[in-house]
Amino acid sequence: MPTVTQIRDYFEFLKKSNLLSKEQLVATRNAARDFTEARGLSKWLIKRGWITPWQAQQLQNGHHRLFLGKYQLLDVIGQGGMGAVLKAEQSSVRRIVALKVMAKELLKDEKAVSRFLREIQSAASLNHPNIVAAIDADLIGDRYFLVMEYVEGRDLKAWLKKYGPLPVSWTCDVARQIALGLQHAHEHGMVHRDIKPSNIMVTVDSVSGHPVVKIMDFGLSRLVSETENDDSQRTRTGAIMGSPDYIAPEQASRAKDADIRADLFSLGCTMFQMLTGQLPFPGDNIMEKLMARATFVPPLVSSLRSEVPPELDEIVATLMRLDPAERIQTPADLADRLAVMENGKPPADPEVVSESTADSVDGIAINGPDDTLNLFLDQLSAQSSDSGSDAIPVYYPRAKSPKWIASAVAAACVIGLFVILAVMSIGGDNQRSSSKDNDDESSQSTRREPTKKSIKLNTKRK
Repeated sequence: MPTVTQIRDYFEFLKKSNLLSKEQLVATRNAARDFTEARGLSKWLIKRGWITPWQAQQLQNGHHRLFLGKYQLLDVIGQGGMGAVLKAEQSSVRRIVALKVMAKELLKDEKAVSRFLREIQSAASLNHPNIVAAIDADLIGDRYFLVMEYVEGRDLKAWLKKYGPLPVSWTCDVARQIALGLQHAHEHGMVHRDIKPSNIMVTVDSVSGHPVVKIMDFGLSRLVSETENDDSQRTRTGAIMGSPDYIAPEQASRAKDADIRADLFSLGCTMFQMLTGQLPFPGDNIMEKLMARATFVPPLVSSLRSEVPPELDEIVATLMRLDPAERIQTPADLADRLAVMENGKPPADPEVVSESTADSVDGIAINGPDDTLNLFLDQLSAQSSDSGSDAIPVYYPRAKSPKWIASAVAAACVIGLFVILAVMSIGGDNQRSSSKDNDDESSQSTRREPTKKSIKLNTKRK
């Protein structure tokens, strides 16, 4: 659809969007007389805070459906294999939230739906300052989405991209807070399974200058890694999304058997990257990265950064041991060791610019139409914010790779895992037998549960 430039057309899309009150629409219609094109009116609306830059961009692109049920969409935060995350407002209580709309492929059968509901219920039981809170879950049409606490700031991946290696004391403080969040989850019987920089949100306390950390995506990583199709063959989504740069070797071979020590291994890899700006294990593809865990010992952090103290050197190296029994055993133990490190201030944090408006003037994109909303357009509700939950479901299409590529990747992963297990078995002293399948968990996952029209999480907060 061509960019909307005429004031008349733009105003019609604005009315259909239900973004403005009747009074605001009247004021906008009167103000429109002073502009010759839609772009100027968009700037006028943004300046008054009546619409967001992203909403203005969508309206100029001819999109007016900017509600998902009772949630008004404000911006697209990110997209990935698990779905998409959108910033939204629950207008009835004027609360800003984050909506994670699940990729349809993850919930394609009743077993996956049952697993999703169990995992989200478990995630909702977590109540800790270092974990992003799960507020609600709902179903629009045939699409599930999770409503989460919205956190201002940037994820740790963005910090690393902008600043490279981070201050030693600041790294210790971030890792300590991650460990505290993991300990809380561990005490509730949960394992994250995908600790990595992009799943760690970091903001800065305006008074102390110290980092404030929140772990994202609890309860969802297991869903990805254990999704199975109808013929009981494990999908490759989990193998790829298990983050080969950070995944523990025992989790790579059998994700269901990974315990909290796998999360600690991933945290060790994350700390290595925070301190050095480099990944601990080399490799140009998944197989090489997985094999490196059995054939390569990462260098001491101090060999790449001289100011790292010996105590921190030992902590990072111990977390990344091949044998889980040789690692630090609990997040609480790790947090205690890191607490003795002096806390410091992070590098200066300039104003964060939304990716959707980074290349813009006055908040309006100038590099052509933004097709972000096309991922959801056919499925979004055009109803007002107090509408029911019978809106059309959100659809997030994923690009399909040729079948031979998927087969090649699958074969490479299997070969790599066999090589890892073979090398580990040569060690002799640490030879371990593979764990048995958990029959109880399997029986639960195969139990058919009816799909509910709406799921509400009523978590008691302490």
